[in-house]
Amino acid sequence: MPSEPPTETGSNGEPTDPAIGEPEEVADNAAESDGEDDRSYEQQVVDELVPDISIGDDATPDSHEIDAEPDNDTEADAEDGLSDALEEIDDDLLNAFIKIVVSIKAGILLISIGLLVIGFREMLALGGGLIAVGCLALARAAYRYWNHKQMRQQRDDE
Repeated sequence: MPSEPPTETGSNGEPTDPAIGEPEEVADNAAESDGEDDRSYEQQVVDELVPDISIGDDATPDSHEIDAEPDNDTEADAEDGLSDALEEIDDDLLNAFIKIVVSIKAGILLISIGLLVIGFREMLALGGGLIAVGCLALARAAYRYWNHKQMRQQRDDE
């Protein structure tokens, strides 16, 4: 973005010479702008510190192709192992896990919102109610975990 330094008009309407009657810095800046560098100091620093990044379509395409299939067999085996492990999980365990995680997340969310309502809106009744419901959600998650663990132990003992 080349730009020429602004020219000031004298009292008679003609532009003044930057080398006459102005400080040396202005004269040096004018000499630089006539020479090789038209950029500001900030632009020069940014150009030195930030690498050139091309945006958009380039003439050279990427050297690698994006492929949905894994390149080697170990990645394919890991994906097959994960899908096999997910299929082997019994429905009771999966349902218990989902319910416990949702209860914990809901409890943390409700407690956080309750604290924010009390802190920023000074609504003690609403904030206290949200905190109480959040604590109940966390207690319910703990009970579900304990209950599921006890039922698994009873099944394993039999």
